[in-house]
Amino acid sequence: MHRQRVYRLLLTLLLISALSVSALPAAAQESRRVLFEEIFGSNYSGWQLAGTIGEVSVNPDNVTITVNSEGQASWAFPALSAPDDIDIEVEARVVDPDPSGNWNLAVLLRATERDLRGSFYHFGVAGNGTWEFSVRPPDAGSYAENIERGRLTGFDATRTIQLRVSARGDTFTFYVNNRLIRQFTNTTLESTPNIEKFFGIMAGTYEGVNRQTVEFRKITVYEVVTQRTLLREDFPDNNPNGWGTGRTSNSDVRVEDNALVFDVLKDNVLSWSDSDRRFAADVDVHVEVINDVQNPSNEWSYGIGVRAYREGEDTYFYLFEVRGTGIFTFTSQRGGSSLTTFIDETPLAGFDPTAKHTLRVIAVGTTFTLFVDGVQVGTVQADDLKTQDEYGILLSAGTFTATTSRARFTNFTVSLPR
Repeated sequence: MHRQRVYRLLLTLLLISALSVSALPAAAQESRRVLFEEIFGSNYSGWQLAGTIGEVSVNPDNVTITVNSEGQASWAFPALSAPDDIDIEVEARVVDPDPSGNWNLAVLLRATERDLRGSFYHFGVAGNGTWEFSVRPPDAGSYAENIERGRLTGFDATRTIQLRVSARGDTFTFYVNNRLIRQFTNTTLESTPNIEKFFGIMAGTYEGVNRQTVEFRKITVYEVVTQRTLLREDFPDNNPNGWGTGRTSNSDVRVEDNALVFDVLKDNVLSWSDSDRRFAADVDVHVEVINDVQNPSNEWSYGIGVRAYREGEDTYFYLFEVRGTGIFTFTSQRGGSSLTTFIDETPLAGFDPTAKHTLRVIAVGTTFTLFVDGVQVGTVQADDLKTQDEYGILLSAGTFTATTSRARFTNFTVSLPR
């Protein structure tokens, strides 16, 4: 149901002093962070089979690929794209493996498409105890072309199989069951750091095997963070970054237990807080958040506000807002009043209002890319707010018809986008 929001009460004391403080110097850091972790259950990640051979299913504790014919391969991708430089870790179990060993399974990197047109790198194992590396070039006539193989030590097809690949530029480091297999250098597929591609999983059969079922029980992708981290915040009790806190009749905002906690106390309220830190326009913002005091109606929200600035008595910002009803919006705001709705009430597949979620906004120029739990849910062009030398970044919590709400924010990070 469409609901027009004209005005919501706002908590202004949190921003009066903070939005006039200059940015502190950035610290150069390098690490990795979880970009994607399959939570199984519903197909929230949007797993899609490439082509019509085989089947893919998302179950309570695994993603399963089944191949039902001899000499065939089936592969699948989630909806999430990823940069070139990632680490991917997969645990797989083969259901009743054929004793001939004429089958294989693999992880796929840098796929250009999620269908049969895509080219990609293949890192896998075969049931006969060999590792596999291959490149599926554009317009490949056969999946099995150009497979390079080597012998694995102590391989047992009846046990859990662990695959791990670290991709850095044109160099790939491949592990099986936590053992280093080999480091490959390959330039067949062009590395394009500014164009994200897809990752996936695969199961296949060779001659004499008519059926192969593989359960992928862990699928985790880590993004290599090579850009400067501007702020990494775990909300210690002494609040060194100066997050706005306080209590009014509308809401109570506080730092406790390594979290920034909002208790919204009335219906139709939008409350927010920012730190003392200021940032340039282009940022990549992550935060984890949970509403751990539920309202049965789920008519509440939490979100990230970017490019915040004050003009007179008003605070302006772009707001990525996720609601407990499982929808999200992206708007420009003047306080509690929406100026422009760029993305109206859009459903989030499989959203659980009781769970912890990760929100992410990448702002580059006039393009804003939005993620929930590592899955890109929207991208939009927006340019109706004024240009400033520096901006604040806000965390928000709110209510609609709900009379109370809580949002608990943790693990807040601001980086320069790639």
